[in-house]
Amino acid sequence: MTRSTRSTLTNRPDRPPAYDAALTDEQLAVLRGMLEQQRAFRVDQLAQLHRPGTPGPLGSANQEVVASLTAGARAALHDVQKALWRLDEGTYGACTRCGEPLGLERLEILPQAGLCMPCQRNADDDTGPARPGRVGGRDRSRSSS
Repeated sequence: MTRSTRSTLTNRPDRPPAYDAALTDEQLAVLRGMLEQQRAFRVDQLAQLHRPGTPGPLGSANQEVVASLTAGARAALHDVQKALWRLDEGTYGACTRCGEPLGLERLEILPQAGLCMPCQRNADDDTGPARPGRVGGRDRSRSSS
């Protein structure tokens, strides 16, 4: 993001930058542009991954690598598309779980974000990798009483 884009997004003296309940039309337009750029990048990435004989890292002959890159690109594209749908519906910028504002700073860094940080941490805890003492992503060593 360029310095001028960032200053356009964060120039809101009426409220703290970390908590921005209502985004301006100008901020939404900039964020939409970022999302559309990400969508175009992911679509191009997927096209390159499916093009036989593509030179470079996206044209790897290793099918496991191609499958992993494809899955990641599809997931990222899906997240970007969901964010664009939320923009169209008028719900963009609010957490999809609790409804709290995501905050402009979070959206500047990750415009496709759908969860606020507390809900994201809970989601990560619920679906995190299995580790000793964890069952189904939750730590069973902690007492719940």
